[in-house]
Amino acid sequence: MTADTAREPARPGLPRRLVVWMHAERYPAWTIPEALVARLRAAAGAGWEVEAVRVSARATGDGPAAAPPEVLAAVADAEVYFGFGITPEVFRAAGRLRWVHSGAAGVRGSLFPELRASDVAFTNSAGIHAEPLAEWAIGAMLHFARGFDLAVHGVRDGGWPYDEFAARPEALGELTGSTAVVVGYGGIGRAVGMRARALGMRVVAVRRHPGASPLPEADRVVGPDGLAGALREAAYVVLALPETDETQGLIGAAEIAALPPRAVLLNLSRGGIVDETALAAALARGALRGAALDVFREEPLPAGSPLRALRNVLITPHAGSVTPRFWERQAGLMLRNLEAWKAGRPLENRVDKERGY
Repeated sequence: MTADTAREPARPGLPRRLVVWMHAERYPAWTIPEALVARLRAAAGAGWEVEAVRVSARATGDGPAAAPPEVLAAVADAEVYFGFGITPEVFRAAGRLRWVHSGAAGVRGSLFPELRASDVAFTNSAGIHAEPLAEWAIGAMLHFARGFDLAVHGVRDGGWPYDEFAARPEALGELTGSTAVVVGYGGIGRAVGMRARALGMRVVAVRRHPGASPLPEADRVVGPDGLAGALREAAYVVLALPETDETQGLIGAAEIAALPPRAVLLNLSRGGIVDETALAAALARGALRGAALDVFREEPLPAGSPLRALRNVLITPHAGSVTPRFWERQAGLMLRNLEAWKAGRPLENRVDKERGY
């Protein structure tokens, strides 16, 4: 560890400090409840201070781009910081920081050089988003399989789109017997695979290390070198992998061209993984059945994006993980990890800062 990345030692006789900045006035879904702050104080116990900073954060995507003065002042003596990601300015202000926990799943925005080079532990919340995102994926599959897009647009246009269904049954499908290719098979990917398998689908898992552990809910497991072959047999492709230097642009024009004409692409990970220009062009010429997108290279999605005008695109505003049970799951992860930190045990969801996930 270099002098630039060394952290100041704890000061004897002073309380250890946990600072929480998870407050969004406009978005109750992302505002830490007072009851959870009280539970953190109780779990921290004697010798600790727990401070929740109640100034609003931009709690979307991977976290805020800047921090207000109140946060910078609060973290000055912090050993632990809980937030939606961490900014370089917060990291620099927190000279005694030893552990960062992010309430977001994505970590790319937080992996700036100083954090990467330091020995500060970094954890994220990837696993707790698995349930709502897996349900989002199944809902999106059904949207296209049963022609909900055809019905919604046809009726809104003032018609009665029976012909879209009865005269073109090839535009529809059934989940049962179809193939779902799940790219990225961590907590979210496995949750998708389990639900797809329960609905009678064939599941092909694409993961970095195909032989790392048994996957009973997958019919086949392939590594990155098997992606092209898996795409050619897919009815649905679910992107559930982190955005890293290796995965940026993973689904480009060639991968999109490899998909069957009735395939649907679902992206619930990060927008940078997909070539949106190539995807929009393929959708516009009818080369794909559709796409369901919760994430985009630029958010909010620009008003002029061709994706907005396409009738075979289902767009949600990076809200696939929103659920009333978020804090229930987040509380369990925070409290377990706080106990582990105090006891010197390994932390759950520890991010490999070099790999980026």
